[in-house]
Amino acid sequence: MKITEVEAVEVTVPIEAPLRFAYGVHLAFTRTLVKMHTDEGYVGLGETAASKEQVERLSRPILGQNPFDLEVIRNIISNRFYWSREPLTASALEMAAIDVIGKATGQPAYRLLGGALRPHIEMAAYCFYRYPSEDGTRPGVTTPEEMAEHAADLVERRGFRTVKLKGGVLPAADEVATMEALRERLGPDIRLRLDPQSAWTVETAVELAPRLERVGLEYYEDPVAGMASMATVRERTRLAMSTNMCVTSFQELGPAKQIGAIDVVLTDPWYWGGPTQVHTLDTVARTIGIGVSMHSGIELGIGMAVMAHTGVAMPGLTAAVDAHYHHLLDDVIAGDMLLPEKGVLQPPEGPGWGVELDEAKVAKYAELHASGTYRNVYVEGNTVGPDPYRPHWFPIIPAW
Repeated sequence: MKITEVEAVEVTVPIEAPLRFAYGVHLAFTRTLVKMHTDEGYVGLGETAASKEQVERLSRPILGQNPFDLEVIRNIISNRFYWSREPLTASALEMAAIDVIGKATGQPAYRLLGGALRPHIEMAAYCFYRYPSEDGTRPGVTTPEEMAEHAADLVERRGFRTVKLKGGVLPAADEVATMEALRERLGPDIRLRLDPQSAWTVETAVELAPRLERVGLEYYEDPVAGMASMATVRERTRLAMSTNMCVTSFQELGPAKQIGAIDVVLTDPWYWGGPTQVHTLDTVARTIGIGVSMHSGIELGIGMAVMAHTGVAMPGLTAAVDAHYHHLLDDVIAGDMLLPEKGVLQPPEGPGWGVELDEAKVAKYAELHASGTYRNVYVEGNTVGPDPYRPHWFPIIPAW
């Protein structure tokens, strides 16, 4: 079997309301869908934040390769030169190749990754400060009381047992007050996480840690930037420290362990280079005494299926998985959206990732993307700034 073509389509899908984070605002979710065509008629699906141009340009050297040869494909993409790792493209191509393999063998992707150790992954409610929706049907979420009500609604509707707050948006003390309100509203049995996105100084993170200890966090995610600063905070709090910012490669894992920077590394199938790399990370991290969780890549349905299949095959993934997915108003996959029920998500059954595209929706959201109605803050420059509700504002990190 040979890869004959790699097709990429950029789509933008609406979300319930604008989501605020330390570096700007998500007005909608923009992703690049990847289709890997083969000479035997199989078409594998992937998804990434890399642009259409990046995917199509970087995939040209793998044309003619066998999609079963995952390490060969990775080597071609990631070792063109010593700086050419390209994880966002390599991951999407690996996802598509695994989907081809699953379709060719009639096997679900989780079996190709070693088998399902659990029937499902647990999911976390991913809470953001929000601006009101354009149509006025969903209010803004800014105060501690509003966030507590928003989180309680998600817990009630979807059965989440873990709630994560995306911080780095409001003054640090206000966000700690929000965590206190969440604990009071949700009770002692819901696990809580806080992610200030490295927007705090070491002094701020240390000063506020006692209040967060009283709240009780599952982990304290990236309050500060860099391994050294994370290690300093970790020395001065009882809270477990986690990251998806200061450790994003295997080369960084050892140094982080040596200086005591983290307790938990947050992986995902994109930034680490693909599902097989995430599986390897699970083994390596557990071997050196670091826990593993999984954070969100701002996924659509293909990505959500990848996370579910990958997650059930990871021995060390017992923590709930972060996902932006429940903020979407629609998706590009055929059939129902992959929303959690009772706080968990089962991998879609079927060969490969178990999902197919709804081509009408792909066309609809490709057109929306091309219209320029929404801007992707990750890949597009915008002189207005990354938050249209605050013209000409730009992030300064640390902010508090």
